[in-house]
Amino acid sequence: MTPEITPSDATLGAVIGNVRLNALDDEAFAAIEEAWHAHAVLVFPGQNLSLEEQVDFSRRFGPLERSLSSNHVEDDPAIIHLSNVKKDGSLLPADHSVSMLLKGNNRWHTDSSYKRIPAKASLLSAKIVPEIGGETAFADMRAAYDALDAAMQEWLADKIAVHSYAYSQGKVGGTKAITPEEWDDLPPVEQPVIRTHPATGRRNLYIGRHASHMVGEDLDESRRLLEELCAEACRPPRIHIHKWQVGDLVIWDNRCVLHRGLGHPPDQPRHMVRTTVAGDSDDANEWVA
Repeated sequence: MTPEITPSDATLGAVIGNVRLNALDDEAFAAIEEAWHAHAVLVFPGQNLSLEEQVDFSRRFGPLERSLSSNHVEDDPAIIHLSNVKKDGSLLPADHSVSMLLKGNNRWHTDSSYKRIPAKASLLSAKIVPEIGGETAFADMRAAYDALDAAMQEWLADKIAVHSYAYSQGKVGGTKAITPEEWDDLPPVEQPVIRTHPATGRRNLYIGRHASHMVGEDLDESRRLLEELCAEACRPPRIHIHKWQVGDLVIWDNRCVLHRGLGHPPDQPRHMVRTTVAGDSDDANEWVA
């Protein structure tokens, strides 16, 4: 099959049709990877992949990250469950530690920027979707960088931000689901504010809720600037919103895309499965599954 690529009206995102992700030949995968580099977010409607099939497709992009213990319930630590549904079918209360952890996902972020080697890609599939809400929004940090004036691009060129999961989760009260051992493995890390994509050569902002402040700058002032940059970056036409249907799978490029959940009523179930492709590095990555 030759994948059919339909770009969104935004500066990122495309829907991919005429393809089965559990039966891809190398030529079809190459076309998908090329489209991913161009559009940064790809939507595959109605794939209905099993957990094993999602893992297999994800591994074509690279090694997978090991998830936090609060997120995985299978033997395979690469499988992350983002769900308010308990094993007996009842829903987690809004004040449960896992609910508070998930609450943070409703703010703009890039997955694993708080790790020494941040994530390359995330793949999310829908198992249960709420009747109201539950969409995921994506923001194009390539186009956001392009929209900055030349003076700001130059000023940010060598800036470093400190990314901290304790900082971001502390702002939403979502720290209790993480084990003490995991917190020991999640110290603050430094990431450049401007990154160059290794496949496309395009520059992009690398910010989001995990970015606490800038190194060498006033703490409060740099936090204000990071929040302003994020708010301005995440505006149309740089936004694509996906309304989930059961069986959909979406892959996005964490190196140049921010995303956020748009929330849903707490009395409605939502169960998503995520696999995360580890970042490229010659160094050992303690978070690889």
